[in-house]
Amino acid sequence: MKELSKRLAAISKNDDPVRLQEAKVIIIKLRNINMRWNIPQLSDFLKERQRELFF
Repeated sequence: MKELSKRLAAISKNDDPVRLQEAKVIIIKLRNINMRWNIPQLSDFLKERQRELFF
């Protein structure tokens, strides 16, 4: 989780489409992981990154 979160944090809205696709994949993976662990901070982080990158 930690490594995926770091990779996601390093992606910016201005990155190329390949990196943004990587961000989508990471968000999906982390959401699936968090379904088991239910970590509120991780959920908040994912929501924020999704808003920053895709809206």
